[in-house]
Amino acid sequence: MERAGHDNASLAHSGKNTHIPQKQSKPRAALILYGSETGNAQDVAEEVGRMAERLRFDTTVLDMDTAQLKDIVKPTAVIFALSTTGQGEMPQNARLFWKTLLSGALKSGILRRVRFSSFGLGDSSYARYNVAHRMLCGRMQQLGAQLFSERGEGNEQHPEGHSAGFREWIVSLRQGLLDSFPLPNGVEPIADDEFLEPKWKLELSEHVSLANGYSHAPDSTNGDAAAIVVTGDLTNGHAIAKEEDVVAQNEPSPALMPVKGAHVAKLVANERVTTPGHFQDVRLADLRLDDQVSYGPGAIAVIYPKNFPGDIQEFIDLMGWQSVADKSLALRPNTNHDLGQSHSPSPLRHLDLVNVTLTIRCLLENVLDIMSIPRRSFFASLSHFANTDNEDSAYQKERLLELANPELIDELWDYTTRPKRTILEVMMDFTTIKIPWQYCLSVLPMMKGRQFSIASGGHLKTDDVGRTRVQLLVAIAEPPSPIIKYRRRYGICTRYMASLRAGQELAIGMQEGYLDVRPSELAVPVVMIGPGTGLAPMRSMIWQRLLWSQTTEFKAGGKGRLDGDILIFGCRNEDGDYFFRDEGETFQSQHGLTVLTAFSRDKDKPRQYVQDQIRQNAHQIRQALLERKGKVYVCGSSGNMPKGVREALIEILSMKQEQQGFMGREEAEEYLDHMEKQGRYKQETW
Repeated sequence: MERAGHDNASLAHSGKNTHIPQKQSKPRAALILYGSETGNAQDVAEEVGRMAERLRFDTTVLDMDTAQLKDIVKPTAVIFALSTTGQGEMPQNARLFWKTLLSGALKSGILRRVRFSSFGLGDSSYARYNVAHRMLCGRMQQLGAQLFSERGEGNEQHPEGHSAGFREWIVSLRQGLLDSFPLPNGVEPIADDEFLEPKWKLELSEHVSLANGYSHAPDSTNGDAAAIVVTGDLTNGHAIAKEEDVVAQNEPSPALMPVKGAHVAKLVANERVTTPGHFQDVRLADLRLDDQVSYGPGAIAVIYPKNFPGDIQEFIDLMGWQSVADKSLALRPNTNHDLGQSHSPSPLRHLDLVNVTLTIRCLLENVLDIMSIPRRSFFASLSHFANTDNEDSAYQKERLLELANPELIDELWDYTTRPKRTILEVMMDFTTIKIPWQYCLSVLPMMKGRQFSIASGGHLKTDDVGRTRVQLLVAIAEPPSPIIKYRRRYGICTRYMASLRAGQELAIGMQEGYLDVRPSELAVPVVMIGPGTGLAPMRSMIWQRLLWSQTTEFKAGGKGRLDGDILIFGCRNEDGDYFFRDEGETFQSQHGLTVLTAFSRDKDKPRQYVQDQIRQNAHQIRQALLERKGKVYVCGSSGNMPKGVREALIEILSMKQEQQGFMGREEAEEYLDHMEKQGRYKQETW
């Protein structure tokens, strides 16, 4: 649907809204595109979609790579939600779209009909904060697209995360949509307290019998009217355990949901690598893939977690879904929803469901994130199922509306984030609310895959029989709650991983990551800074550099093939959580790697962090970076660590050293910025 009145030349970015009311001769359509690595930008996009739908836009929410350039010139408005990852890179599911936008064949003004706005999600602990979002905005305007509402940005380092910036921006976005694309006379936005019918809805399915014993569902990922009907007893060729057997033992089913593009991995070992008395359980998971998958240092494995049967049954009981929990379901386009011109994709499009029995229990185990901390939009959805029939119901509805109110963000924080209260626990409080099972895919959040840096590299990437080997260093998360004491807190994915035993299978995705380490780097030394589980990608790099040096013409200039390379590792205790200690000593004694350690909680040693080791070894690190033009890699927890590392590097670069000259602080900051632009300073934190 093309719109008239957009033939103006490209507007220079002024940071101001450019409200130009449009004549509405055709239905108002909004296309919301997201580029997301961990799911945060997708959540933002979906909330924007709900808001636009209340303004009576025909809305479609898609990942950026699903859209083509021709798709963004058709809607009335295009809205982006984009995360910045790595060193200012686009997320995996936005790279194709970005590559298309960068094409030299595109002429200035080609997107002059496009009216857009955008929200960026970034982390200010990275030097290139929200760069991907800013580049997208700049390129869109360069091609003629015009902002109808000021862009917004969220910062994960804010106490409230990106939600603080998003909460402010969506208010201005709503007004911008109304100002630039006004509703027809006499038509009002859909009230917040009016329930929006979802575009897809669950129904009980009729069993379809085919010759092979399984039903076949047509591909409905493009929003076709055909239903997704799934029955059968296999998942990727693996037998599905009977649900009643699984519930009895309170362990996730061994059956795997077939995630498109994922691999089946067998767990060979799942060993704890911290001492029994250490405060944290950290595992080294050793996996094998029959598929041949090539990966390099910095690569990421995506683990698709499962919820536990005990929690699932509790949720079923709370909702009163016992009679339908194990019945076969179909996912169909909602005939009660005015679909307009959009082709909204199935919420289960990431799964290959041809040979899967889809049930409420199956969805709660594999798809619906009932153990996550709920967002504001969840309470807004719940409020539509509340009533005022009695005093308890009226009170609970009032409380839901408070938690859904964007102006009462402190209420939401104190009730959800501070005590780490899960959706399951929320429903234990709001006992009068029953979510209709038909709508569970639109009310409950989807469970996202979790990313883990791969710890294996070099010779460790294949086993003796040629299978792909993947090792993960996983800290089992059990965060304490300052308020809720009667139930333990868990990391959803790490709890699942901790339950796995040798011989079990799990579904994993493989991604390249953003460190982009290449054999040509052997010509210069690397300074690898990886405290805690940040050691995982550093270990992968060490093994890979060793293999490259052994299989190329590279000749070590010193005592070993890793001569000049520096690893800086930090942990709490030398005995408690010094990961791969024996390996590190071997690399140091036999291959010339310099290993510097910092222990922050050893009683017989002064408290140290990785930035302290940088300062204490200033001469050696300056030599690696200034004289030999080496590289820096920083991996680990975001927040204070990467900021402290950068500050320490600035200090030692601006320190007067004999034979190495002197640069002032400003010059040292510029030198690090230049290293980053050259790809010599890379950071991967989480």
